[in-house]
Amino acid sequence: MAEISLTVDYQGIKLAGSGHLPETTPARDAVLLLHGFTGSRIEFAYLFVDIARRLAARGITVFRFDFAGCGESEGRFVDLSIADQASQTGVLLDELAARYPGLRWHVVGYSMGALAAAATGVNRPDLASVILVAPAGNLDEIVSRSLEQGTALANGNIDFIGLELNPQLQVEASAFDLDAYMELLEAPTLILHGGRDVVVPAAIGERAAALAQRGTFIALAEADHGFWLGAHRQQLAELVGEWVECGGRLSDAAVFAGRE
Repeated sequence: MAEISLTVDYQGIKLAGSGHLPETTPARDAVLLLHGFTGSRIEFAYLFVDIARRLAARGITVFRFDFAGCGESEGRFVDLSIADQASQTGVLLDELAARYPGLRWHVVGYSMGALAAAATGVNRPDLASVILVAPAGNLDEIVSRSLEQGTALANGNIDFIGLELNPQLQVEASAFDLDAYMELLEAPTLILHGGRDVVVPAAIGERAAALAQRGTFIALAEADHGFWLGAHRQQLAELVGEWVECGGRLSDAAVFAGRE
């Protein structure tokens, strides 16, 4: 497996990314990983690195990028918005498909990144599938808590764990209707959620899957929001891997194993 660094230009902003290119098996599928709120293409405790390497070992090409203002990408965190992240995702898909033609594309969004993934899936019927991991349909509550926990700045924004947070993000998150996007989403859609997730309750993911036209929901009963245990990360990668390889479906055995 080859691991590479690359950048993509988005409206004059350079988005920093990493690619995992299988060497032993000709790749048919590619996955784009979208990180969550205050996260990066590495994700907390290297979740995305782990998942990407596991998928690449199966022969799946994987890319993971920092959204603008996050990680090593250019831009300002204070400008963070769901709509802009969805726009960035579209540009990333176009550029990557041009650089690596002939691949079947899947988008995997985690937490806030799942909102961008859902919006992207509605706007891009060419996607082979959409995978949402702990979709943050309650992002307005998450951002509201962050605003309350932070320190007020003179310009009206909030210093939250060293990041400048614009209260307008909470307004946008309140207006974002995940249910409406799910009802419009035609691509095969897999939603994976930790049964012990206290950040985004699993009921949010279950509802989203029920509303999707071709939705599948699996709760990893003992997993939390960050999939902190190695066993849960392995389950996550195996479920995503089989789903991608099978073009947007899971075997009964995989569904049963995922729910154990």
